[in-house]
Amino acid sequence: MLTLLRKRSIVVFLSLLPLIVAIALFGFLARRHVSYQGTVPTDTHPLAKPAVIIRNFTYSRTYKAKTRWFVKAKSAVVGEEQSQTKLSELTAHIILSSTLSLDIKSQQGVIDRVGHQFLVAGPSIPVSAAFSSGLLLVARQLHYHDSSDTITTKGQVTLISRGVVIHGIGLESYPKSQSFRIERDVHAVFAG
Repeated sequence: MLTLLRKRSIVVFLSLLPLIVAIALFGFLARRHVSYQGTVPTDTHPLAKPAVIIRNFTYSRTYKAKTRWFVKAKSAVVGEEQSQTKLSELTAHIILSSTLSLDIKSQQGVIDRVGHQFLVAGPSIPVSAAFSSGLLLVARQLHYHDSSDTITTKGQVTLISRGVVIHGIGLESYPKSQSFRIERDVHAVFAG
């Protein structure tokens, strides 16, 4: 037996034997723990697409060979393969007809490039929409639908024109024909 212990390989094996037993024991305990706890969960949600932030953003929309929308924003956030662009501190010039245009100022906005819609909102400063005819529309939120040529809002709205101020809640407007319908709580003030 003494001659066996003098061989180097036997001595190395005997010194590594406690380490091999410890590894086997920990492996057994880990396998047993997983079998009692179930499988390790994996995240099946897709990773979020990276967003692109553009400073000093400009956007224009051309329809029937005429550019009708001119939008400038302090910044824009565009997600990969998304149809919406989120804007901050924006101004927009929309040509409604050869004699009528609309200028909008807002803190926030969203352009839906597929649906050709434009949503603007002013959390602390109301949105102002000034028509070239002299009419001013003020609200916390406005939704412009290009395909139906309508401006809508569900909230409070104020229309200001020469000698008239009209307050109310809810609005449906057809800007090209300059027609406006306020849904409820209408209050008008006429200047003399």
